[in-house]
Parts: sequence; structure tokens; C-alpha cells
Amino acid sequence: MSGANRNPESEKMDPAKIEKLLEIELMQKRASWQQAKARRGSFRALSFFFLFIVIVAAVVGFYLFFSPDRMSELKSNATEQENESPAGPKR
Repeated sequence: MSGANRNPESEKMDPAKIEKLLEIELMQKRASWQQAKARRGSFRALSFFFLFIVIVAAVVGFYLFFSPDRMSELKSNATEQENESPAGPKR
């Protein structure tokens, strides 16, 4: 019964033709793997670039917020508020 299910074309295929078809299929898979690798590499580069931009922005923001001019301004505002507010409640 198993002989009745066989396709006559499959018996006619020689090993060289099968080998060539397998080689073509492997070349196609390699090409798709290389494309996926290239996409993954560009995505990784963009990720690192975005992380770099975020870190630079954080450093610049930290510098601008805690710059000497800003700190002296905050200190002068604090001393002005202390001078303007009463020392204690009067009874």
C-alpha cells in the first residue's frame, strides 16, 4: 500500500537536482538572515544614539539647574524670604 502513495516524479528526481534545490533554499535563507541581521544592527545603533541623546540632555539640564549663577539666585531668594517673613509670631 505504501507503494501506491508514491509520486512518480519523486522517484525520477536525481540526487544532484535535490542537492541543487537544497542549496538554493539555503542561499535564500542566508539572504533573509543577513537582512534581519542588518535591520537588527541599525535598530541597535538607533537605540544607542537615543540613549546618548537622553544622557546628554540630562547632563545639560543638570548643569543648567545647578549652575553657579542659578545656585546664587536660589540662595539670594531664600535669604530674601527669610528677611521678609517675621521672625516669630507676636503676642
